[in-house]
Amino acid sequence: MTAFIIRRLFQGFLVLCVATAMIYFVLTLIPGGPLTGLRQPGSRITQADITRMGFQMGINDAKGRPYPWYQRYFTWIFSPDQKGIDVKIGDLHIKGGGIVTGNWGNSIVLAKGRSVMDQIMARLPFTLVLMTSALIISLIIALPIGIISAVKQYSRLDYTVTFLSFFGISMPVFWFGWMLIIIFAVKFKEWGLPALPPSGAYSDPSMEADIWDRTQHLILPIIVLSLLQVAGWSRYLRAQVLEVLRLDYVRTAWAKGLAQRAVILKHALRNALIPLITVVTLAIPGLFTGAIITETIFSYPGMGSLYINAVGAYDWPLVMGILLIATALTVGANLLADVLYAVADPRIRYS
Repeated sequence: MTAFIIRRLFQGFLVLCVATAMIYFVLTLIPGGPLTGLRQPGSRITQADITRMGFQMGINDAKGRPYPWYQRYFTWIFSPDQKGIDVKIGDLHIKGGGIVTGNWGNSIVLAKGRSVMDQIMARLPFTLVLMTSALIISLIIALPIGIISAVKQYSRLDYTVTFLSFFGISMPVFWFGWMLIIIFAVKFKEWGLPALPPSGAYSDPSMEADIWDRTQHLILPIIVLSLLQVAGWSRYLRAQVLEVLRLDYVRTAWAKGLAQRAVILKHALRNALIPLITVVTLAIPGLFTGAIITETIFSYPGMGSLYINAVGAYDWPLVMGILLIATALTVGANLLADVLYAVADPRIRYS
């Protein structure tokens, strides 16, 4: 196992190296330059502003002359002109900043001059609360639904769960979010019923310590996020449990007279968790990046809304920082999935 983890860590490092290059070049080597979107008719942004922003990003000098592509990339990765680390190892002197030292530059549009990392850390707690709550609730609902649906195959309960699952999988997130707002925020208020707030979470600083207000703002986004996850995860688990229940060792457990709960939970479920582990661990990066559509619909101040605002404002240092962290989390989630495979299924061994 140790050798496998070391090998996967090395592979993950190579993937991150390739990912940094792709993220940087896709976003900066567009025709006209990465700041071409700011040059809109009637825009108040002058050429001097474009030159200054490009200089902050390391794509041109103070006079507006562009740097070569390789110099731009390595300036972003490890810039000797930025404050970062200053280490001497024998004759080797490493001094500079860049993303390898945690200095990811500053925002050029949304929060001019403010550190990219500071903006990410300011939004991250809100997204973690939302996404973690949705993840836990989804697992609590999806696991029993998937198991019961498999054990009672072709029953009325199974048909009902199947219908609701297909409904959840096919439901457009943006439409479902708007329907919840119309029903629980608008119509409930018209009918004189307790209405839920549709948006504006944490918009009032005086309400930051109000736990009930925070909980109310989380209800509708969590319902939207949980619907799709419960629908998909329960179907994954149902299909795998049905397959495992037909295997010989499970039939042997039934023949020995073991209780139904013991057969399902102890013998069948562990081996049926492999596909679910895959999809759940791959949802871990979403704990950081948030749900772009959901957070936008409900005006939730998380990472998803920060990302979409940064893309719309052409704030590329912020966009690249968010994408890079999401990529690193994806690599880590795949490694975690491989480890959990061996924990769930004792037959899996890595050499």
